[in-house]
Amino acid sequence: MLPRMRALPGSASRTSSVDTTPRLTRETVAEGQRRRIRRATGELVAKRGYTGVRVELIVKRARVSFKTFYKHYAGKEAAFIDVFERATAATESQVRAALEESEREWPDRVAAALTAFFEAIIAEPLIARACLVEGPTAGPQILEHYEKVAQAFVPIFSQGRDYNPEARALPGTLEDTLAGAVLWSAYQRLNLSETDRIAELIPENIELVLRPYIGEAEASRVAARSVAAGT
Repeated sequence: MLPRMRALPGSASRTSSVDTTPRLTRETVAEGQRRRIRRATGELVAKRGYTGVRVELIVKRARVSFKTFYKHYAGKEAAFIDVFERATAATESQVRAALEESEREWPDRVAAALTAFFEAIIAEPLIARACLVEGPTAGPQILEHYEKVAQAFVPIFSQGRDYNPEARALPGTLEDTLAGAVLWSAYQRLNLSETDRIAELIPENIELVLRPYIGEAEASRVAARSVAAGT
């Protein structure tokens, strides 16, 4: 009987009839190109400002040709709009998921939503800076999207009026003011490149938002509880 031969390392994968290597298709290649262009656009806008970025810089950083760039985007504005829309959609999805996962009462749901918002910024500070700091300078189309971002928290905050009936007497513009304050606090830190201090904004904004509805003491307790749960 012939001795049993030990297989060489990797021989099974070489002799297998099943090829597990991912196959490149036109769509996967194109998506990879768009992804590199978006990343390059966002990072360059964050570092140089929207007006300081040219298509020439984008294609160089993204490692694509001018032909490839213009195959996917009509110009710098179109590329940046794509960056902005995808970033805000991803953040909104994270906030929505945090709300759906939280079965607790309204104050804790607000805390979860604000935590998710600031954690999204912490995860992608350059893209966040490009969108929140440079976005308003990029033209009317981006400004329209920017204003929608500012309004995203309004329906969530408004539920506080049902949670505490006494809050129904609060000014009608309160939720808009609070949503703007949340966005402004993120803007300030990003504008000053203080990304290492963005986490500090989580308890500060939880207290800020909840205080008119449930009082200072309870708002402080919810903020402290939220921070403790995240550590």
